[in-house]
Amino acid sequence: MPAPQQPSTASKPEPAQKPSKAASTRAAILGAATELLSEHGVRGVTVEAVAESADVSLGLLYYHFENRQDLVRAALAEALDHYAYRRPPQELPPAERLRTALSQHIGVDAEAARQDRVYAEAMRAAAFDPAIRPALARTLHGWNGGMTRLVTAAVPQLAEAHPEAPAETATALTALVDGLQQRVRSSLLPVERGLELLALATGAVLADGPSDAG
Repeated sequence: MPAPQQPSTASKPEPAQKPSKAASTRAAILGAATELLSEHGVRGVTVEAVAESADVSLGLLYYHFENRQDLVRAALAEALDHYAYRRPPQELPPAERLRTALSQHIGVDAEAARQDRVYAEAMRAAAFDPAIRPALARTLHGWNGGMTRLVTAAVPQLAEAHPEAPAETATALTALVDGLQQRVRSSLLPVERGLELLALATGAVLADGPSDAG
C-alpha cells in the first residue's frame, strides 16, 4: 500500500504585483506625451493635449508633474530609456549588417524613424536643459556600443591596429548619422542623397576590410 502523500511545502510563486493606480496614471501620461513628441516635437506637447490623450484631468496631470517643462523632461527621459537599438538580421554578412544598422536611421525604417524623432528632440532640448543629458548619454552609449560591435565584426583589422579604433569609428559614424538625420528631417537633403553620403562614409571604413562574402 503506497504511503500517503504529504502536502507539498514548496512555496508558491507570489503573483506579480500590479502597478498602483498612481503609477498607471503616470505611465499613461508619459505614454501620451511621448506619442505627441514623436508626432509633433516638443512644441506640440501641451499639457492640455497630453491630458486629453491620456484621458486625465489637468489637475491630475499637475499632481504628477509640476509644470510643462517637468512633463517634457520626464517624457524625453522615458522615451530615451526605452530607445531600442534595432539589430540588423544576423544572417547578413558583417559589412551589410553595418550598412543596414546605419541606414535605418535615415528615414528607411518607419519604427526607427519614429524613435529617432524623439531622439532628435532630446538632442535639441539637451543643448539648453542639462537635466535631459544623462538619459541622452545612456542612449548614445548603448547605440555606440552596438555600432562598435558591428564595426569590429566588419573590419577586424581596426581593432588589431588599435584597440580603440572600432569605438572611435562607431562614434564618428553615429555622429554623421545624427547630422544626416537632421538635414533629411528638415527637408534640406533628400533621403536618397542622405543614404548616398552615408554609403560613401561607410565604404571608406570598409575599404580595407573583408569582402561581404566573408
